[in-house]
Amino acid sequence: MNGFEKRRQQKKKQILESLTDMIMTRNFKEIGVREIAQQAGVSPGSIYNFFGNKEVLAKEVFYHQMDEAGKDFVKMMNSDLPFEEKMNKMYEVSVTNQESLSSEGIKNFIFTDPAFKAYIEQYAQTVVIPEIMKLIEQGKAEGKVSGGVSAEAIMMFMNGIIAMIGNPSVSEKLTVDLRKELGHLFLYGILGKKEQEG
Repeated sequence: MNGFEKRRQQKKKQILESLTDMIMTRNFKEIGVREIAQQAGVSPGSIYNFFGNKEVLAKEVFYHQMDEAGKDFVKMMNSDLPFEEKMNKMYEVSVTNQESLSSEGIKNFIFTDPAFKAYIEQYAQTVVIPEIMKLIEQGKAEGKVSGGVSAEAIMMFMNGIIAMIGNPSVSEKLTVDLRKELGHLFLYGILGKKEQEG
């Protein structure tokens, strides 16, 4: 990579990182291109050159965030940690993610956008579900999970949550605490130990 290309990539990274901080706590509609440029230390023209418009930039921020989180997720899932420690870490990460995203920030997720939905579904099928299936197998091997949950069931569950959150009347009510509860239901509902019938 030559010097020009390096500087170009650095600028792009600065723009993505600047908007990431803002987009988690504020409504995206209220954030102007000039403000993003000022925070990133670039000219407003750079944003249009790299991304075309503000909406494309917002999607890039989410894709970038998902990619970074995905790398950490895969690394942790492929570590030598026991099943219960992985579960606890997944829950801690879920809680941290929900706490860093305000009620205004959640409105920035474009769940109704077909390209965004397709990206999330692809991400779930290629990254999340294969790792969760491996974790279920590990839990079974360690005697911590009884029974099994199919990839198809997990996918349907995730799609149901995405569709539900995409409904404006639901997304308006998604407080941080409610999102934490949904994360708990997802993790422990799918991977939790089944109670022994007495």
